[in-house]
Amino acid sequence: MTTAIVDSPENEQAQAWWFLGTLVVEHRCAPGMDTVVLEMTLPVGSAPPLHVHDGLDDTWYILEGRIVVRCGDDELVVGAGHWVSMPRGVPHTFRVVGERQARILLVHDNVSFRDLIRDLSIPATAHVVPANPTFPSMDEIVRIATSHDLRPVGPPMSAEDSASVLAGVN
Repeated sequence: MTTAIVDSPENEQAQAWWFLGTLVVEHRCAPGMDTVVLEMTLPVGSAPPLHVHDGLDDTWYILEGRIVVRCGDDELVVGAGHWVSMPRGVPHTFRVVGERQARILLVHDNVSFRDLIRDLSIPATAHVVPANPTFPSMDEIVRIATSHDLRPVGPPMSAEDSASVLAGVN
């Protein structure tokens, strides 16, 4: 295929979902590509459970905001301009910290996480973080997550844990 695709922030036709209190926008890629590009807007305090992807390298670029990341035994503080690459099979989590939401651009080589988002979300009616997010039951989240190569293995990063990491950085 020789057709290029150019997507823009003003593309109102882009698929967007409200996913567990976040906004996810899927950016279009050229036909025939396996790459999936998702832009996530995460409010302060967002923290997924400690989890593992067995068939997906979890990679993202931070557009704005500040995030404490735990990957295996490593704990890092990242912000705008940082690229985070977490290899498949390694438990990881994060927490958005500071005074403002974070925006990250995920780049994956398969559809497993995008399909998880589609199955756990509702279509976003606006490109904003949902004002009143709704969440399925934890049992439903775990059931759907495990069917999409996301295996929860522990709790989300707490505010206390992220504050401890931040204290060690400052």
